Amino acid sequence: MKYCSKCKLSVKGQRKYCPLCQNELEHSDDAEDGVFPEIPTVFRQYSLFFRILILASVAVAVASAVVNAVFPAKIWWSFFVIAGIGCFWVSTAIALSKRRNIPKNILYQVVVISALAVVWDLCTGWKGWSVDYVIPVTCTFAMFSLAIAAKIANLHVRDYMIYFVIDGLFGIVPVVLVITGVVHMRLPSLICTGTSILSLTALLLFEGENMRGELRRRLHM
Repeated sequence: MKYCSKCKLSVKGQRKYCPLCQNELEHSDDAEDGVFPEIPTVFRQYSLFFRILILASVAVAVASAVVNAVFPAKIWWSFFVIAGIGCFWVSTAIALSKRRNIPKNILYQVVVISALAVVWDLCTGWKGWSVDYVIPVTCTFAMFSLAIAAKIANLHVRDYMIYFVIDGLFGIVPVVLVITGVVHMRLPSLICTGTSILSLTALLLFEGENMRGELRRRLHM
């Protein structure tokens, strides 16, 4: 049992810091009043599910490597399977860590998926599919997902506005890639940029005052 002298509460578990005030906890054997219960993590709540999922991921990775070794091909396709499993777990870990903040979660997923796609594209000889399709489609999907999530969760505009603006600015990047000649398939990039411009314009027209107030608050202006 540990004790927080600031909150006057005992905390169960092996935490080092108080979950309320983040003050460093002290060891205590006799403090029982106002006990703060141990808060289970998502992994603890669904430990069996995650263990099965991890086991299944390892099994698929091992099976693909064995099959690839027994039946050799021109390329080691099992590496792509293993890399795909790794990408899945990276995205899942971010989704779980940011699960309480849906807008931030969506924004992080855009950055991570785009970065992983570019790295994968580079490692496989650069075909350009990451910038032609993945980045513009991901940004467009994220803007629609953010708008839908804000409606369903009844979020206040200030809770998601800054993430919406950042994602909208990301959505303009594909047209820069089109202008510089990096992108060969223009349609997804043009749709993404058009959606970004329309979204940012609508946000500025209908939530301009809230937008300026939030930017002043965040930038301490």
